[in-house]
Amino acid sequence: MFSNPESFKVDFHSEILLQESLDENPTYRSFSWQVLRKASELFGAKTYIGETGLTTPPFFSNARRGTKTMWGVLDDSPVITNWNGLDPTEQVKITPTLETSNNWIIFTHPLGAEDAVTPTTPIPKGAQRILHRKGKAGKERGWWRTGTDKLASYGLETEVWISQNSTIPDSNFIALEALLQTKSETDLLDMRFEGVESIYWAGTGIGLD
Repeated sequence: MFSNPESFKVDFHSEILLQESLDENPTYRSFSWQVLRKASELFGAKTYIGETGLTTPPFFSNARRGTKTMWGVLDDSPVITNWNGLDPTEQVKITPTLETSNNWIIFTHPLGAEDAVTPTTPIPKGAQRILHRKGKAGKERGWWRTGTDKLASYGLETEVWISQNSTIPDSNFIALEALLQTKSETDLLDMRFEGVESIYWAGTGIGLD
């Protein structure tokens, strides 16, 4: 995406419309980069699925939305998915891939029980819920327009799921749990000038002095 100069304007406008639509969805959230970076380090995840090209963190080598590639080439490394950044159709499309692999972690708003009045699109079969915590784990809506690093109000609930045959060491569990429960007012970007991330920060003009 955005790699073809001839379609850049159309692609960019399309992403803006999609992101504006996501922001209107009460269950959607853009998770804090400090949470996603820590999860990527703990799980060795290089691929991120579930946001638009405007909000996807630049420290992932591969980024997709459903089956649409933002950048990079999908490989066999662990995957982090923002479940609520995908619409039901996109969730259905990636579910078979998740069900046949054991190297992913999903972040989502709390999912309702299967017998709930308003059932939620199910997480892939056999998934394990390892965390359900409250904290400031998400960015404020519209952050991509303003560039603000503010996190959403304390009390936002987040669930974390992993594939059925995966395990997580106690130390990793504690580190991730602590970040999900943070009361910090702002996101800690922890800028690093390497790989795709160096291109991102170069484009913003930050850290070039």
